[in-house]
Amino acid sequence: MEDFGEILKNAREAKQIDIETVEAETTIARQYIIALEEENLSVFPGEAYLVGFLRNYALFLELDAERIVSLYKAKKLQEMPTPEALLRKSRPRYLLPVICAIAVLLLLAGCFCVYWFVLRKPSSVDTGKTVISDKGPAQYTLSDIPLEKRLYAGDEIVVPMGEAEPVILTVENTLSLLSLKAPSGVLFVDLGEELELDIDGKSGNEIVVFVSDISRTDASLGAEVRMFLKNPDSVPLKVDESAIPTESAEKEQYVVILQDTRAYPFTVNFSYRAGCVFRYQTDRDEPIEDYYTNGDILTAQAKNRIRLWVSNIGAVKLQILADGRTYDLEIGKAGRVVAEDIKWIRDVDGMYKLVVAELD
Repeated sequence: MEDFGEILKNAREAKQIDIETVEAETTIARQYIIALEEENLSVFPGEAYLVGFLRNYALFLELDAERIVSLYKAKKLQEMPTPEALLRKSRPRYLLPVICAIAVLLLLAGCFCVYWFVLRKPSSVDTGKTVISDKGPAQYTLSDIPLEKRLYAGDEIVVPMGEAEPVILTVENTLSLLSLKAPSGVLFVDLGEELELDIDGKSGNEIVVFVSDISRTDASLGAEVRMFLKNPDSVPLKVDESAIPTESAEKEQYVVILQDTRAYPFTVNFSYRAGCVFRYQTDRDEPIEDYYTNGDILTAQAKNRIRLWVSNIGAVKLQILADGRTYDLEIGKAGRVVAEDIKWIRDVDGMYKLVVAELD
């Protein structure tokens, strides 16, 4: 069996790339690069880190990342101790006849099931209509947290419209592209597209829809969709001004993003350029942690505060949306571990500031 570490090392040397260049381009620390090439797996803090670094390194070297990960998993499986039951030298003589008898019974049971559930069932006729999930249509309501669901024909999306009546979108089709029936007409989103949609035909685009998975041949598989409100200020999401801290006399270290006479909800878009462990917490919700890699996108919305923990801040691009304005944010260099708050504070003059503050 091929050694994934040797493949990585040979590919790097064939391209005449030194380890320092790999470290700078991938943001993977030097000791982890050497450990991958030497297949020294004990230095990694967990398998999620190991697999993430391995996939990123393989992609950087223009190798088949899935094959490299498969070689690692095969090596891991090969090194597992053999179960004691497989080390027994002999089996009872009656074991083979018993196995054959069980196999015959299972075969007969399988034939019966095929006859009962398939041959006796009337053949389905293709009517050209979309197949709906067996569980029946579901209804979801968009809120301050992006909706990530697999949608099927007949499902409904309730979109809050502030003081006006909510708009209901109905999933019409999930074959090749997603179609949504709205008061403004039928809206279409193709695989891999992220579109801003006008759902009521009155006041511009209200929602953003991204389709990450949809079948070209089977509508019954539904569509994996991510949806969120383009302008979260239009829904009844209010800042708790009593929870906004007053600017301390010690002048904590922070960078001001914007200031205003009022505070309002804000959204942060995270675009990942390389692999990193990322943890975040919005307001008083439970923290969420995961490993993200190049091409991943995350959106988080908060009333008062978003707290971030990032293993490599250079791997993440941050964009803040507040009061209809967009701000690009850089808070660190590649390889730096960061713990930050993006939050509202109030100064002594009563002005509100949205700031980035470093945590101790």
